[in-house]
Amino acid sequence: MPKAMFFNISEEKREMFLRTAKEEFTSKSFENCSVNSIIKKANISRGSFYTYFDDLEALFEYLLTSLREARLSYAKKIISDSKGDFFMFIRQLFLYDYDAYQAQGVYSLFRNYIHYIQLIKKGSLKDTLIKDSLGYFLEGKKNIKEVFNITSMNMSEKDFIDLIEVVIILMVNTFIKGENEKMGKEEALSLFNNRLKLLEFGVYK
Repeated sequence: MPKAMFFNISEEKREMFLRTAKEEFTSKSFENCSVNSIIKKANISRGSFYTYFDDLEALFEYLLTSLREARLSYAKKIISDSKGDFFMFIRQLFLYDYDAYQAQGVYSLFRNYIHYIQLIKKGSLKDTLIKDSLGYFLEGKKNIKEVFNITSMNMSEKDFIDLIEVVIILMVNTFIKGENEKMGKEEALSLFNNRLKLLEFGVYK
């Protein structure tokens, strides 16, 4: 997380610094990103960087935290609209993500975050991203069955968490494919919906 000094600089300077950092983290895999590259592009000293953040990981996690908070807030709103239907919820969330993030290339950050969790931190999506998110949705509820109707899918909570992990990877992959192949919105949505149907209804329909 940022140090106090980061909030003492002007808002314009903070935004420029974060924009530069985001460009670094979306253009390279995490292990190829560097403090040197960021400070050169942001035109600040190495000393200034370390008065803002402890290290590169702290900066990366701060960027992701701010994005995740906005996304979780919206996700909580559309859960009630989905009436417990997980796949309806995911389709609405994908549409939100496209409108909110596609033009900014933010999904490259999400891809890097998955890579960072699994290969750099040696962790799992389940124990970090997924369980934290579910905890947010479960506020005031006993279990996940009060949020999503997993009983109708004949799934245990463990299997449902596995499904969420697969869907997250599918969402990220579809966005990256859309970026690489310069797909329009309708084409990207159609691709995602067709892929999601394979999970929802199975290969043997």
